[in-house]
Amino acid sequence: MGISLWKGSSIIMVMLLLFLAIMGCDSPAEEEEPPVVVSSKTFVEAITMGNMTVQLLRDRGYEVVDELGLGEVSVMRPAITAGEVDLYWEYTGTVLMAVMDSEAVADSHEAYQKVKEWDQEENNLVWLDYAPANNTHVIFISQELYSEKGWETISELAAYVGDAQEPLRMALPTEWYERGDGLPFFEEHYNFQFDPDELQFVELGLAYEAVGRGLAEVGIGDATEGRIAQFDLVVLEDDKQFFPAYNPAPVVRAEILEVYPELPDVLRELSALLDAETLTLLNKEVAVEGRQPEDVSRDFLLENGLIAE
Repeated sequence: MGISLWKGSSIIMVMLLLFLAIMGCDSPAEEEEPPVVVSSKTFVEAITMGNMTVQLLRDRGYEVVDELGLGEVSVMRPAITAGEVDLYWEYTGTVLMAVMDSEAVADSHEAYQKVKEWDQEENNLVWLDYAPANNTHVIFISQELYSEKGWETISELAAYVGDAQEPLRMALPTEWYERGDGLPFFEEHYNFQFDPDELQFVELGLAYEAVGRGLAEVGIGDATEGRIAQFDLVVLEDDKQFFPAYNPAPVVRAEILEVYPELPDVLRELSALLDAETLTLLNKEVAVEGRQPEDVSRDFLLENGLIAE
């Protein structure tokens, strides 16, 4: 009797195992969550923001593929629309004018809304919250001139030049003079004109040093350039809003957000901290002091409690 029970139990066990095996074969295999491919443009600020993004996401448990420094907008846009890249930091003004071929927009929120709506509809790309920093063109003056005149705005500078008082030397790259948003349009917007004999044309990026070393009193450059901090230059407020908005924001493929819907909240913690002063100092550490972007990024994330030791 005991033997018959044992045989019966064995048959039942074998049938149960076969049933489970068959059910397992018929059930679809559980799909693995894809890694997040993070890329960036090639200049210092973009590389640094990319490094912060890679380190932050890895600390939060994401599998990340590092493709930083892939190229500029002509490379990055095809890469992300083709699905070769999932996320990178882009600037509102760049897409608005270079990709959408639209007119410049000086208001940060308006520029952001335009590119956000267009990219979502046309390319299924999602713009996450933009950083407070507006890396647009800025007019800066030497610390000495600021101490003497106390100017805070471009209008104050324009009024001084327009009144034909003592001429001021301006350092500027040739390419800005020739651009559609260049010096002649800037002067028209603010209703004044520099003395043409006082214009000092320099190679791109050298206006900071020219003003910092007293070779010129006024210069033009990028708002978050590290050399503004290096030479203690004073940025004048664009009070009549001439220069286009260039706020950086993470741009992500919508398909990735379907897998990781919490990603916007994670990256918002980072973007909210990136104001103009912060990016300027971070850029200075890399471009001027020679530190590695990954080290600067890690220190910043640690200091702000975004990653663990």
